[in-house]
Amino acid sequence: MAPETVDVIIVGCGPVGAMAANLLGQQGVRTLVIERESAPHGQPRAISVDDEAQRIFQYAGLVGDLAPGFHPCRRLKYLDDELRSLAEVDFTKVDQPFGHFVGAFFQQPRMEAALRRGMDRFPHVSLWLGHEVESFVQDEEGVTARVKEVSSEHAVTVHARYLLACDGAHSAIRHRLGLKLEGTTALEHSLAITVATASPEPDFTAYLCGPNRRGFIARTAHDEMRFEMNLAPDADLEAARRPESVLRLIAPYLDPATVKVRSANVYSYHSRLAEKWRVGRAFLLGDAAHLMPPFLGQGLCAGLRDAANLSWKLALVLGGAADASLLDTYEQERRAHVAEVIRSSDAMGRVMMTGGQVLARARNALIQMLYRMPVTGEFIRQYKMKPMMPLEQGFLVNARRAKKSAPEGTYFPQPRVSLPDGTTALLDDVLGEGFAVLTRPGASLEVQREARALAESLGARWLPVSAAERTGSIRAEGVVDVEGRLGAWFARHAADFVVLRPDRYVYGTAGGRESGHLHGSLRGRIRPLERRGHGRVRRAG
Repeated sequence: MAPETVDVIIVGCGPVGAMAANLLGQQGVRTLVIERESAPHGQPRAISVDDEAQRIFQYAGLVGDLAPGFHPCRRLKYLDDELRSLAEVDFTKVDQPFGHFVGAFFQQPRMEAALRRGMDRFPHVSLWLGHEVESFVQDEEGVTARVKEVSSEHAVTVHARYLLACDGAHSAIRHRLGLKLEGTTALEHSLAITVATASPEPDFTAYLCGPNRRGFIARTAHDEMRFEMNLAPDADLEAARRPESVLRLIAPYLDPATVKVRSANVYSYHSRLAEKWRVGRAFLLGDAAHLMPPFLGQGLCAGLRDAANLSWKLALVLGGAADASLLDTYEQERRAHVAEVIRSSDAMGRVMMTGGQVLARARNALIQMLYRMPVTGEFIRQYKMKPMMPLEQGFLVNARRAKKSAPEGTYFPQPRVSLPDGTTALLDDVLGEGFAVLTRPGASLEVQREARALAESLGARWLPVSAAERTGSIRAEGVVDVEGRLGAWFARHAADFVVLRPDRYVYGTAGGRESGHLHGSLRGRIRPLERRGHGRVRRAG
């Protein structure tokens, strides 16, 4: 059999690998996904996504019939052992700068099914189930992999320009690259219990902050709930998984007779980073690159950000629109971001999972006091625990942020905007794929001409923004800032126009006479992308 040739091999078709395949598929990149399992695993592992991750699903076109069925978190409570509320977050009143609920839950098998249906949109994206990468070598031109069918041992050679390891915490690709996971593993264990419910009630989300019961509860779908319960250091792990023990643990929160236990798995959480995320043409994404505690719900979100960051860069390089050095910015941008999330998750865990009668009760008293105070109470009510972390260096106008308040490297807001026909839409649905250039409300004709010329040189979308009170002057290609969020952003940063990367991070801004510098920094680095795409790759065997 003649060797197959693709642009990208993705190893692993969990949520991160499947998202990368969807994003590359949108860009016309010929992609082959290799998944060792022949059938979906069916295990509900990850359960939460934040608003940034939901925005990535939106950008990937995974809405409507392809939507994964997110269950928005509307209210979060911090409960003691007697189920008294220490503090509360009403997410319906929390700001939503990125167009989605700050937190949402999901049932992982349904999410993975939606992602795989999304891959079917692209004839140039192929999925080989029941296959594994037996070995691979790489040179200056690409990667040559020997792909074996698990059941028959039949193998085929596949040539690709790049390989993405999305094969999880026990990544075989990471092992073959000789890369270590550096960091720590918690001494405590947790018990993850998933139960099926006959009705969508009760619908609540809670941190359990008691001296005796510590953990997390959430409804993940209309017919499912998840319990994450910390176990005592001397707990019998096998006994903890027995049906009677599981039912006893969940009994204080719902009637055990009304549910069916789907799974009960013991795990330890990790705080680890791979020593490198890239070796030549092979990249690590998701759990293959990093592992983190669950306390901020950022494990899967971090992997989805990896896919969103790397996919557009690969598409530009493969399409001849950017030099291969652009790929160096993947780890440069993502590693620092993930390291900070791990630190924040560790800190959250130390605070929320403190055990023992004295320390836990002292912590709970402190939470109640802080919740009643104006500044700290607002911090809790607006759920500002998750740090907003801009990119400090990488593919930015000056290669790094000039100062703490600089706009470059920040994640651009996504309000709902009004279109010339009177309808409204989320901003990203108007911008479409690729780079975008937006001009502020009230920008002069000269600024608009400069912004449009820059957009054309990038093959990007130019979008003039009008203020809500000046809807009569909206251009045919423009939008109205009905929420005022865009106008406030431009005013805060004293910017006339902004260049957005495909992943919606800010590349740079220009105001007054600064547009020449912004234009010059992009000249030659990014060119209009030529769309790619071919037929599917036939299955090995």
